[in-house]
Amino acid sequence: MYGGLATALAALVVVAPSWAEGTAEKTVHVEIHPARPDEMPTLRNLFVAYFYDLSQYDPNLIINEHGLPMWAPSGGPGPRTHDECAPFNWWIRDCCLPYLVRADGKLAGFLHVCADPDHLDPDVDFQLLDFYIAPPFRGKGVGRQAARLAFDAHRGRWQVFQLARNSPALAFWHKIIAEYTGNDHKNLDDGTQQRFSNGTVTTT
Repeated sequence: MYGGLATALAALVVVAPSWAEGTAEKTVHVEIHPARPDEMPTLRNLFVAYFYDLSQYDPNLIINEHGLPMWAPSGGPGPRTHDECAPFNWWIRDCCLPYLVRADGKLAGFLHVCADPDHLDPDVDFQLLDFYIAPPFRGKGVGRQAARLAFDAHRGRWQVFQLARNSPALAFWHKIIAEYTGNDHKNLDDGTQQRFSNGTVTTT
C-alpha cells in the first residue's frame, strides 16, 4: 500500500546544527529512512527500549515477572523473552510506516507514522504513533530534525499525542510543533494532543 511512498522517502537527509545549549560546536547529519524487512528486527529492539522508557509515564505499561515491558490490559503473563516483547505489544504497527533514524550514520532511534484511515479519525491523515530517540542522541537536535523530516515527508492533516505524565515529551512536542507550524496548530485534551495541517495529502 505504501511501497512507492516509502521508496521516495529513502533519500531524505537533513543536516542539523547541534542543539546543545547555546553552542554550535558541530553539525549532526540526521536522516530517516524506511526500515527494510531485514532491518525490522533492529527496529523491534529499539521498540522494546522505547516501551521501557514509556513505562515510567503510563500505569498500563508494566514490567512483568520476566523483566519485560508489556501493556497490562492485554492480560496474561505477557512476553517471556526479548524476542516476544515487541510482537506482544505491537498493536496496529503492522499498518504503519516504520522508519529508522540515523545521526552521523549511527543508529539513533525509530518512528512509526500511521496513515491507515481505518485507525485514524476522519479528519486526520497522519498520526505519529511512535517516536524514540536513544538517550545518547538526546539534546543534540536529532529528535527535532527527525520530527521535521517525518512531517515534511507526509503532507496533510497531522495528529500527535503525548502521555499526560510525560513532561519531557510534552515540552518537546509543544516546542517542535509550534516552531514547525509557526504556532498555527491546535492543542487539545489539556495539551496532550496537537493537530495541524502542512499541505495536501501525498499518499497515493
